[in-house]
Amino acid sequence: MLTKTDKARIEDEIKTVVENFMNPHTLNYESHIGLRANVDGYVMAGDGQIAFSDYQSYKDAMKANFESFKCFAELQTTMCFVYVLSEDAASCTVEFKGKLQTLDDQEIPYNGCWTFVFKKFENEWKVVQENGTHTH
Repeated sequence: MLTKTDKARIEDEIKTVVENFMNPHTLNYESHIGLRANVDGYVMAGDGQIAFSDYQSYKDAMKANFESFKCFAELQTTMCFVYVLSEDAASCTVEFKGKLQTLDDQEIPYNGCWTFVFKKFENEWKVVQENGTHTH
């Protein structure tokens, strides 16, 4: 059984991973796919449907997605809640607000709420399943 100290440590680890991921200056295709685990059972659902039921199709789609805009002009978490499941598993629900910079230099809202299921592989937390909604 995990102690309160163990749970607090894991919660801090997950929050740090999420905060680092949501950095608009470093969030790009490589960091986006780098957060996810290339494992059987990877699933991403969002906006009312299962979008990807395997890592490779997710990875291919993200490549095209990241080519459709310049960068994240702004991005920040507004709320973040972690639930520690075990020493090597946790869920995290995060609300975020930001803006994408389009290829023609327009800024469009990029807001949403996402739940990640993390598993620790060796010494690194990776997302194995996720679901969210964009609220633009």
